[in-house]
Amino acid sequence: MLDLINSLIMGIMDPVLGWLLYLPMDVILFIVGIGTSCILVGVRLFTTDQDLLKRCDNDKKRLNKLIKEAKKNKDKETVKRNKITKTMIALKSIKQEGLPLLAAILPIALLGTWCFNRLLYNPPKGGEPVEMVATFPVSQAEQPVHVIPAEEGITVEDGWVREITAPDEDSASGQAEARWTFKAEPREEPYTLTIHYKKKTYEKKLLVGQKTYAPGFIFYDDGAITSTELMMRQVKLFGVVPGIGILFPNMWNLFPPWIVAYLLIAVPFVFVVKWLFKIY
Repeated sequence: MLDLINSLIMGIMDPVLGWLLYLPMDVILFIVGIGTSCILVGVRLFTTDQDLLKRCDNDKKRLNKLIKEAKKNKDKETVKRNKITKTMIALKSIKQEGLPLLAAILPIALLGTWCFNRLLYNPPKGGEPVEMVATFPVSQAEQPVHVIPAEEGITVEDGWVREITAPDEDSASGQAEARWTFKAEPREEPYTLTIHYKKKTYEKKLLVGQKTYAPGFIFYDDGAITSTELMMRQVKLFGVVPGIGILFPNMWNLFPPWIVAYLLIAVPFVFVVKWLFKIY
């Protein structure tokens, strides 16, 4: 069901945003980040009482001045009274925030889904090494596993057969694993990497030399292979902005680098867009 929804969203968003993939990745991150800010601010024009919010903002500014003057005169009663009034105004403003958030959910969800499918990794280039990691339950360690030799145009380092290795002390997943490193020539159709293990086969797609990439991570629940992942280069703003995983290795998938960059751009620009267009 989730795969179907994802496919439907990408079918809508690729024609709308696919042209961005011809731009440098840093430029794309800024466009989608600022675009998100514009969505979050733009919906406020139709879902909030701008006149009320403007008056509330002016009142809070005036009260801040009065509080400052009262503090200077050591008038505690006036400070207390103005702070209470300011809190009441803030509560009135907060009541206006629900509808904008609801109105922004759908466009932000569509944009976020597209970004996750198109901006998580840098698409592999022709001849670029791409590592594939297959994880297994720890009980499968020391068992042989192999990738069925693929079609022409793709090679593997150190052979197609691997021995499943037990996790070491620093392993974030706690799973046994096998690794292969591939190099492939660019082409429009994806290569099919077929893992054979315990009379079962698992297919993994690898797209090389294109503007997009094949899904990096696939999870299985049949008890043999746990997951497969293509270790493509993750998108990083300016090549340096890290993901949460740099700080918390056991949660590396929580906030990949593109999401950190996206938030670093989108959040400040909400205030910039509001200030530029005088939207409250």
